[in-house]
This record gives sequence, C-alpha cells and structure tokens, in this order.
Amino acid sequence: MCTDFTDLNKACPKDSYPLPNIDCLVDSALGYELLSFMDAYSGYNQIRMHLADEDKMAFIADQATCCYRVMPFSLKNAGATYQQLMDKVLAGQLGRNVEAYVDDMVVKSDSVSHHFADLQESFDTLARYQLKLNPAKCSFGVQAGKFLGFLLTHRGIEANPDKCSAIINMRSPAIVKEVQQLAGRMASLSQFLSKVADKTLPLFQCLRKNDALRGLMNVKGHRRTQAGSYLTANPH
Repeated sequence: MCTDFTDLNKACPKDSYPLPNIDCLVDSALGYELLSFMDAYSGYNQIRMHLADEDKMAFIADQATCCYRVMPFSLKNAGATYQQLMDKVLAGQLGRNVEAYVDDMVVKSDSVSHHFADLQESFDTLARYQLKLNPAKCSFGVQAGKFLGFLLTHRGIEANPDKCSAIINMRSPAIVKEVQQLAGRMASLSQFLSKVADKTLPLFQCLRKNDALRGLMNVKGHRRTQAGSYLTANPH
C-alpha cells in the first residue's frame, strides 16, 4: 500500500546520509566465482516507527483513521534511513563479501567453499537483527545475476537483457514522448555501446523544440530498428 505523504515530506528536513555510488558497488562485485543476490522482504516495513512519530503517519481508510507502526514507502528519507540500517548491520562484511544498496544485497565469493561460509555469515547477521528476505527475489550460488540494473557475471559486467529487450521490442516512435523513452533507454545502456553519441544524435536532435516535428519524421519507422541492431551487433 502506498500513501501520499507529499505535505509531510515538504515539512520534513532532508536526511543528508549518502547512498552508495552504484558504479562503485557494481565494480566491487565483479570477477567473483559465485554470487548470491538477496532482496529484503518489504524492506522499509521492517523498520519500526518511533512511537512519538506514529501519529504523523496517519491516514484515513474507509471510516477509520489509521497510522503506520512501521516505516512506509514514499517517505522522503526512507531510503537514507534504510541505507543507514544496512551499513550498521553489515558493517563487518561490506566490501569484504557483501555489497548492499538499500534493500538489495549481493554476497560475493571466489570459491564454492568460501561462498557457503559467506552466506552463513550473512544469514546469521540478518537473523541477529531480525531482518527477513524475500525468497521469490533471491538467487543463491549463481555465476550471473541482476544487481542495480546491471548483469553481473564472473567475466565482468554485461548489459541487462531486460533493458535490451525493452528497446528491441518497442514499436517505432510515433510521438515525441516515445522518442524520449527510446533516448532514455539507449542512455541507460550507453556504456555498452560504441560511439553512442553519434548513434543517438538523431534522437536528441528530434527532441529540440524547433525541430521536433521534422526530427520525428526522421526517427519514425527505422531509428528504433537501428537501435535494436546496435545492441545485437559486435562493437566496432
């Protein structure tokens, strides 16, 4: 369930606690023999609200006024709060055999025997703090998996197949908004494309206010197909 906390978020000071750099986390998890990807079960809801702040979480449901006793989604500082929790809980493992970004975790090991030990250590740590995992979103003892939008393998980082499929299977842009979607999807895979600036230039030219209509005619019909071919061809 999601509640609109727009007014509360406006009145709440921003928590400046930094989130980890995604590129650094991904790089730190590369080149390992075995990986286990873990996702917390309703992560934010595993943090209890301070008793004095529960009334600030009030909302109306049917004919009753209710409030959250656990941290709900959509709070301004929910992500920063959860990251602080994970940094404290996994302080002895972060960078050594675990990487964590909010409620997404990856256990990394250079051998099968070490991976069993690393997993057991991670389970013991999470159990000590009564943190629960979502089995449906966990993968244990694999050589490749998705983490923070990237595909991690023992060979290194690879393009996320879902992002590639989203481009290959989308229809040719017919309106400016669809060109924006295609440009955004191409940008998310920019590190896997050679000469990406040249290949996406027609898309961004189309988005210029004065050239939108003319640019759309150039893009429509074949630019999406070209974008798909870039993802399936060898770099050059």
